[in-house]
Amino acid sequence: MFTQLTLAAALVVGAPALKDREPPAKGPGYLGIMFQKDDGGLLVTEVKEEGPAAKAGMKANDLIVQIEDVSMKEADTSELVKLIGGLRPGTVVNVQLRRGSESLIMKVKLGARPADFQPKPVIPPPLIGDPE
Repeated sequence: MFTQLTLAAALVVGAPALKDREPPAKGPGYLGIMFQKDDGGLLVTEVKEEGPAAKAGMKANDLIVQIEDVSMKEADTSELVKLIGGLRPGTVVNVQLRRGSESLIMKVKLGARPADFQPKPVIPPPLIGDPE
């Protein structure tokens, strides 16, 4: 009873974090970028027009070094896919990146994956010569 009254009072009095938070949608989160592994992080190779990353101001050639408290400096591409896919659309994430010599932190509100979303597999280049 006390907990219900406290929550109701917080909503009436104005606990903005409780009142204004948009409930996350169902399904995996979506950034709307194409990227590849690079020295020091994950390099954005393409930003989907009208996607969450584009709306936040992310650009091609930005280097993602951290998302929330997870470093991307030594991560491979699957780690970012798992991290973002494990969050729900509507979740706001802090993305730390480098753009040239500039360090930026962007707040990106994840979207829902489009129905036609097909992650493109990364095909490693062929080995030339004897691998031994």
